[in-house]
Amino acid sequence: MKLHEARDFVQSLDLPEPAPQLEGVETSVTYGSQQEVVTVGAQVTEFSAQVAPTQRAAVADCLLLAQLAANKATVQNPDQMAWYRKYVEVLQNVGWTVESLSLEEKQIEQLDLDVHKAIIPVLAEVLGPAVAVASMVIAVLQGLQEMDKGNPWITVFDRASQHASGAKFQVGYVNATTGDDPAIAIKLLAVAIDAKRTITQVLFFKFSDQDAKLRTADSRLGIVGSRLDSIKGAVAERVLPFLADNVSKLDI
Repeated sequence: MKLHEARDFVQSLDLPEPAPQLEGVETSVTYGSQQEVVTVGAQVTEFSAQVAPTQRAAVADCLLLAQLAANKATVQNPDQMAWYRKYVEVLQNVGWTVESLSLEEKQIEQLDLDVHKAIIPVLAEVLGPAVAVASMVIAVLQGLQEMDKGNPWITVFDRASQHASGAKFQVGYVNATTGDDPAIAIKLLAVAIDAKRTITQVLFFKFSDQDAKLRTADSRLGIVGSRLDSIKGAVAERVLPFLADNVSKLDI
């Protein structure tokens, strides 16, 4: 897709109505240059030290835009994977390429297992051994039981993850190459829980609570830095009213 087409696409996207903005509320996140974890709506995203701060902001904006558009497009659709397909479609249309995509339904044998514990081995497999061993996202999931369930980022994450027939969320790892025009890559695990009701506190949900199925989508997406730079202004403009309610850093 040509650059002007991508910008037109961003401008034409149908998004939900943003919540009223309060004066004095911070609407942006200050990104660092070291490894860090950020929640973007219903996605927990880890950035490696190779991803520049400006690139992190642009990536987070793209992820939020895709979520918002998917929320709006599938609000009446009970299939969480329809949401995910729309999410990926939006990213493709702003310049991201899908390098791989697989869907799988998993049987949870240990029914008293919390969701955050159930997805750790799945996420470790997606990331690969070298990344998983030092992953901050995995560290967050492993330590979640000791966290306050009323923590602001968990509250925001739960709200964004809710679905009429269960819940859906993503966990991602963003890395970049070096050079004048670095390639930026996302390893993404999308999780859908099929249940008979909306799930609250999704990361602490136990599969023994009701008849529920876990479905996952493992994908890898990429974009070159120059392409990201060319569309980041248009994307940032569309998501600005939603930043305060959806994006925050995790202190680990």
